Amino acid sequence: MGWLAELDRGFYDLVFPRDCAVTQEPMDDEARLHLSPAGADRLARIHDPRCLTCGHPFEGLLEGDRACPHCLDLRPAFARAVCAFRARGPARRIIHRIKYERCPFLADDLAHAALADDVFRRHLAGSVLVPVPLHRARKFERGYNQAERIASFLAAHVAGCRAELLLRKQHETVSQTRLGRQERRQNVAGAFVLADGASVDPLTRYVVIDDVLTTGATLHACAVALRKAGAEGVDAAALCHG
Repeated sequence: MGWLAELDRGFYDLVFPRDCAVTQEPMDDEARLHLSPAGADRLARIHDPRCLTCGHPFEGLLEGDRACPHCLDLRPAFARAVCAFRARGPARRIIHRIKYERCPFLADDLAHAALADDVFRRHLAGSVLVPVPLHRARKFERGYNQAERIASFLAAHVAGCRAELLLRKQHETVSQTRLGRQERRQNVAGAFVLADGASVDPLTRYVVIDDVLTTGATLHACAVALRKAGAEGVDAAALCHG
């Protein structure tokens, strides 16, 4: 950040002091603009052991070949998904603000905090990050696509990454929020295709990026579109799981 930007930021902070999105306490001059270290510590971080397919944490002791209940009938087109946080408590509130309260800037801080997870960071390294696209009408209404912002931030902070808008959503779908597992899959089946003029390289590893992984239906549908276009190595990642 240049000195002019620092000067502008200092003036803006003087007029409109920033509070942490979690603790509501005033922010100091931290690496993140709206998420203090204390606030980040309150996020429900995912630790190993976690599912090697969907990234959901295993609770309690892991004995034998334990199957993840989230993956029993998923059969995703992506090889592995990794998530940094559980979508509960403060993390869930931040995601809600990003998506529905016009706070896209919070995506930068949540993505920054996610990169403290070594498994999450290594999962992204050296890949092309492909954000889940919004339908053009939904993007116009919201003003931004949070998955694009997350992918751009991660690509700028992880070695060997770049973000590419390789997919488009060819028809609108209803909100997934109140749909069950099977309904979610049916809702987004065939919704994503390769963007006009885009192409994929079979030798490149792609990671589909979203804010939240719930059932994996959306990430699966995006992975299907990439594989149909010729991609062979396709994984997925989301900031939160749940």
